[in-house]
Amino acid sequence: MPGRARSPLGRGGFTLIEVMVIIALLGALAAVLAVGASRALTERAESPEEIFWAAINETRKQALLNETDVVLSFDADEQVFRALAMGEQKEFPVPIEGRMELDFLGVSGGDQTVMIGGRLVEAGVIDSVTFFSDGTCLSFRARMSIAAREPVLFEIDPWTCAPILREEEDRF
Repeated sequence: MPGRARSPLGRGGFTLIEVMVIIALLGALAAVLAVGASRALTERAESPEEIFWAAINETRKQALLNETDVVLSFDADEQVFRALAMGEQKEFPVPIEGRMELDFLGVSGGDQTVMIGGRLVEAGVIDSVTFFSDGTCLSFRARMSIAAREPVLFEIDPWTCAPILREEEDRF
């Protein structure tokens, strides 16, 4: 082959296939990094309120699916919600800085009421609440206190076990 010059290694450059493979690998690597970075930016710790509602929803779901009563309680020492049914226990830990207190308040309508923020609230603390196999729950409210924050009162509809939404009283 007299008219053709060869490099010392025997090759003159990259082939088109080699270049395309490298570009595809770089594209795949960029996609993986982009998805991982977006998840890292959007994931955040759940708030205690979100964990409370997740515990409520999961407990109700467990009662419906297993067609049995499920009891939900809060362990203030371990900072965890516990749903107990037929000897099985599911836990919902509350990972927050500081300490959270949560009281389940019975809605008895008796003389165990106090005025908080202009609202009449039951003060009779109960240890746990029951979610029934038909999707309803014991009539209750919950009072959540976290460190230096103002206590939050949750009102729960016993028919749907969802929050009761009220309009602000200051609106006309």
